[in-house]
Formats: sequence, structure tokens, C-alpha cells
Amino acid sequence: MQKLGYPTNVIIDTDMGWDDILAILLIMKNPNIKIIGITVTGCGETHLEDGVKIAQGLLKLGNIDAPVSAGAATPSQYDHQFPKTFREMMDDVCGLRDLIPVVTEAPDPRPAWEFIQDQLANQEYQVTILSLGGLTNIARMLDNNPKPKIENVERLFIMGGAVDADGNVAALNNSEKEYDQGPNYATNHYAEWNIFLDPMAAKKVFEAGMPITLVPLDACDYVLLEDGYAEMITSPDPVAQLAKKLIVQKTEGPAKESIPLPIFDPLAAMVMTGLLRDIHVSAKRIDVDTVESMSDNTCGRTFVVLDESMPEMDVVFGTSEYEFKKVFSELLNQPLTPPADETIGKNVGILLFQNTEVLDMAGAYEVLGAARNSNGSAVFKVFTIGQDKSPVVLDAGPPPQKGTESNFSLTPDYTVDDHPPIDVLVIVGGQGIETAMADGKLVKWIETVSKDALYVAGICSGVLLLAKTHLLDGLEVTTHHTRFDQLQQMSQSEGMNLTVLDTRNGANFLHNPQSKFMTSGGVHCGISVAVHIVGLIQGEEKMQALASDVLEYTIPRGMAQIPDGFPKNHHMDPCDFILGFSHINVIMKDVAMMEEATEFYKRVLGFQQAWSLWLPDETCKHFAHDAGFDECKVMVRFLIHPNAQIHLELMLYDFPKGDQEVHYHKTNDVGGIRHIAMEVTDALAVYNWLKNQEGVKMLSANPPEKLSPDPQTFFYWLDPYGVQWEMEEGRPMARVINGIIG
Repeated sequence: MQKLGYPTNVIIDTDMGWDDILAILLIMKNPNIKIIGITVTGCGETHLEDGVKIAQGLLKLGNIDAPVSAGAATPSQYDHQFPKTFREMMDDVCGLRDLIPVVTEAPDPRPAWEFIQDQLANQEYQVTILSLGGLTNIARMLDNNPKPKIENVERLFIMGGAVDADGNVAALNNSEKEYDQGPNYATNHYAEWNIFLDPMAAKKVFEAGMPITLVPLDACDYVLLEDGYAEMITSPDPVAQLAKKLIVQKTEGPAKESIPLPIFDPLAAMVMTGLLRDIHVSAKRIDVDTVESMSDNTCGRTFVVLDESMPEMDVVFGTSEYEFKKVFSELLNQPLTPPADETIGKNVGILLFQNTEVLDMAGAYEVLGAARNSNGSAVFKVFTIGQDKSPVVLDAGPPPQKGTESNFSLTPDYTVDDHPPIDVLVIVGGQGIETAMADGKLVKWIETVSKDALYVAGICSGVLLLAKTHLLDGLEVTTHHTRFDQLQQMSQSEGMNLTVLDTRNGANFLHNPQSKFMTSGGVHCGISVAVHIVGLIQGEEKMQALASDVLEYTIPRGMAQIPDGFPKNHHMDPCDFILGFSHINVIMKDVAMMEEATEFYKRVLGFQQAWSLWLPDETCKHFAHDAGFDECKVMVRFLIHPNAQIHLELMLYDFPKGDQEVHYHKTNDVGGIRHIAMEVTDALAVYNWLKNQEGVKMLSANPPEKLSPDPQTFFYWLDPYGVQWEMEEGRPMARVINGIIG
């Protein structure tokens, strides 16, 4: 779950109940989220002072430097409260308070509503707010003078409400005799607690016009807490372990509730991340009942209205528990970024055998050997291990059919009988893999060392050797593409239940976060899995810095595919079927325009012609069918840019003819693609070049200016063929994904 571009700025507003803590722990493990602050309300499950201290401790536990701000101690309407003994249990984090670090520093001096307002005013990027408790703090922020810049709220995610489902106020009140707080609680079967705590605040927030996603009990009832959630958490770091112990406390410990129990706030947190795709969302206008009564109480009820003066919000009505469990385990088993000043020392053992592949070994050795702590010391001590002390021959590729094979010899640092402790075991591939697989002692050694290792990586055909131990049973695995069938047959004959995948269009490796074992494709793919190991140990930021600043390596993205010829599954994840950007299509009027455009794009932008042809008659029949025509005759010419690797497809329809005039949209017209953006080396120099090029029309006569304080500089221009271009300089290149500027 690597970071893709700039992380989302998130403020978490919370009453710090058990499910709030679980949600925050999930968010802390997500590299695509930047927590810029936690605001605490005392109108909820914990008392204000305890909630603030818990929030500070959680951030310290996760090595996150962000402020915590105290908010309201009492609601703006009524005095609705959780039962006293229930709150005391939450103040003690269900008996786990001692596992949370004690922070002696004072919280941020600003009240929560002022803190949120300041972040909306001062953050460069929009802010997402995740509300996990009553809405008192956010409502008070709306009342501030001067008015807050709510246009800088990217979206407000609220766990709260019950639209077409029963509420949970009466359910808690009536569950224990000590929780009974009177008829206004006992008869309220309609309201959900977060809204019930301050119904007027909720109404004010709903009416404010911010983009809102509501995650009510309707959706939460699809995701039920059970013992199995604890078993899915395997990461040993303190964040994951706190989550695991909290689940145990709620499912079988002293804080046990009636199981299965809906997972409230973690679902809202997961919806906010965008990682859940299988969710049912509808746009609704939601109002809140704010009138209290002592019998059949509906105060805090959320209901759909048709009144168009009430803004629409997105309401989540359902989700997939299967998908939730998958993402839940992936997030909590993500590596925890260590403190910036922590010095890490790990031993990496690379297993060699006769006829090992050079780059399988050297790629992993280079990456792991180059990782550094903040003080400049090496993160990993990397050494080689042989079956004995005899020199090992390392080859380059398959044996040549003619001539002499290139190879060299390397004496292992240690043997399988005498070596230091191993934290990370790397098993490489090569032409000698069959002989290594037949060595029962070697297979047993791998099995023994793997028990105590933090991580074990199989590279290329080395995956087959690792698989012989049966430690990979039941996992998704990959290897060199020429070994797919062999690995699949081994799985079937030895009952391994492996799912073999092709990662050549993906990240080049596979790693289930619930497992210490990972596998990669061939040769250079070992570099990818080694970079991943650096991220597991040092965190995302150090991994990215090593890849870009030291290795000059672009970390591959993408999805694994089922190899050709293997049975396909029926599940379709939309993320899986997009492999990359293909081309930009521009329609030409005639052959003369085709030639003019080809020369224009060569002269002005440096494109090169790749190929050109009139589609054959048989091809045109299929083309017409797919394009929605009865018949057609089409010429296609592809141009490619040598740096950006972007293709322009110039296409000429001899028939049927479409609109024969070139049209331009205004820059701010709604709908469609308004421009194609290219990252350039020097925007001003490119501007001065283009403005003197025949056929180029600038949208502004003034040279481009830097978007201070942002580093970007850009300008727009039109080509003669209906395309508006943007030339941009200075977008932070850390946001480049596979050559596309984000």
C-alpha cells in the first residue's frame, strides 16, 4: 500500500472510544494519509482530559508528530451522556491504558474549533475531516467569527446517524442495569449515539453546505466484530499489537460486549481512505430531530427529507465485509515508520548455490547494503551464505547455445552450518536451482532459519526452492515467467495451494502483509523486493529517498495478473484492468492535415513518427463494429515522444465523415478534457519557444509566473487541431507515478 502522490491532510475529531482508537490506529498505518491534528470532544465516550491524553499517547505510539487540541466538555444542546461506568471503561482504554505512552507535554493551547479553523486557513492543500464522535467541535467552528474557510474542507466524513436502521441509544441503555439513565434514553430506538449526544450541532453541520459523507449504522451493521479480526493482525509493532489487544478485550476480555458487534468508526475511517470500492452510496438530504421527549423519544433521529434547502450529502448504506476484512488486515500489518532518529541494525543473509544468477544476488545486495540510518550508519549487514566454503559460480542468464558462458566465482562469507543470526533471508535463483531443490539439508535449513527471521524473500527461480519448504502454502506467489508452469505443477503435485501470478506489469513482487514471506519475478525484480524490504524496516519516506536519491530507481507500480493459459477468476477489481496510459487521439480532416499535423508535432514538441497505415479492409470491419459504425475506412498514424513516452494517435476517417470543423472549448467549460499537461524543464524558456512557432496560439500574451508560494509555473496554448496544452514546471517530482506527472 505504497504512497501514491501527496498524502491527504486529515484532522480527526474524536470522543476517543474504543472504536475511535481502532480507527486512528488504522489511519496511522496508511502512508497515503497525513494526520495534521486530532481534536477531542468531551461530549462522548471519554472524559475530555483523558481523551486528550490518550490521543497524545497514540500519536507518540505511531511516531507521528501532530498536535492534539481539546474541544468541548459539554454539548451545545441538552446534557446527553454515555453511562458513567461505560465512560470510565473508555477512559481506561478497556483496560489497556498502560500500553499507551504517557505524554507530559501540554496539548495545543487552541480550543478544537479554533485549531480546525486555523488549519483550513493555513494548509496549502484542502483538509479532510474525519468525525468519530459528536459534532459539537465542528459546529462551534462554524459559529466562529470571522467565518471559517469551509471551502477548504475537501470532505467531512461522519460516523453517525441511523437512516433506515434502528438506533443504538436504547440498546446500550437497556443492556445493563447500571447503564439505565431514564426514559429519554430507554425509549429512544431511533438515534445513533454520535448524533444523539448533540443533535443541534449535527443539524448545524448538515446545513452548512460542506461536502459530507455520512457513514450511519445502516452501513456499520454490515461489518461485525468477531474473534477472527485479532487473528488477522500479525505485525509485531506496537500500533498493530494495541489494535489486536483492543479487539481481544472487546470480544473475550473484561470489556466484552455482545458479539457480533458492529465496527463503527473503523468503517468510517476506511471509507475515508477510499480503499473500499464495494460500497453502496446514495445522495440524500438528511435532517435531524432536535426535540426531546420522555417517552418514545426521537431526539437525534436522522431522516431523509425532500426539502431542497437542505444540502445533499453522500450516505453509505452498505459495504462488503469481505473487502473490509482484507483492507483492515493489510493496513494494520503495514510497516510502522520508525522514529527519525532511531538507529536500526539488521542482518541480511543471501543464500548462494552453484550457478546463481548474478543480478538476483547483486541487485538485492546493492539495495539492502545501501540503506542508511539518519546518523549515516548502515541499516543492514548483508552477507552471503553457501552450502559450504567452496567458491560459488555466478552466471549471467541462460547458458549460451554457442560460445563461452560469462561467469565469475564468489566465496561465501558463511556456510549454512556457521553464520550469524538472520533477520532477513534472501533466496535467489539461477540455473542451478534444480540441484539446490534436491538438497534436503538445504531445504530444511531454509525452513529452520525462516522461523526466527522477520522476513523471507524468494527471488526468481529461488521461489521454487523456498516453496519446497511448504512455507508458502496458500499464498499468492510469483517467479520468473519461464517457471510459472513448473511452480504451478509443483503446487498441484505437492498440495501447496499456491496462486501463481504474473507481476511483470505490476510491482514485480508479491507480499501478503499477514505473512513474512514474499516472492518476486526474475533478475531485476529482486531490486523491487529489496526496496520493499527497506520500506518494511525503515518506513515509506526512507524507502523513497533511497530509491530516488541513491539508487536512481523508479519504484514500479501496477497490478499482478494471472499468467496466460491459467484459469481466470470471475472477480473483477477495477484497479486490476488498467495497466497504464495508452494514447491521445486527434482526428484529422484529410491526408494534407495528417502531414501538416505530423510535421507540427515534430517541429513544435519533438514527437517522432512511430508508424502509419490505412487499416486493411478486414481490420476496418472489426474497427467499425467496435466503434459503432456500419462500415469505415480509416488511416492511423502514431507519434511518440522520446522523453515522455506519450503517444499521439492521428486518425483520418475517409468515411464516415464527422464534423469537419476544428472546435475549441474555453478553458473553464464544464465536461470533457480541457487540456493535456506536459511537465517541462523551464516553463519560461518553453513559452518563449512556442510563442514564435507557426500554428501556436497562446491563451495569454503575458509570460508565465510562478504560483508563489507554490513552486509550479504553467501556461496554456492551443494547437491548430483542437487540442489545448498545458506546459508546467515545478510540480514536486515525488508525485511522479510511472512517468505520469500527478
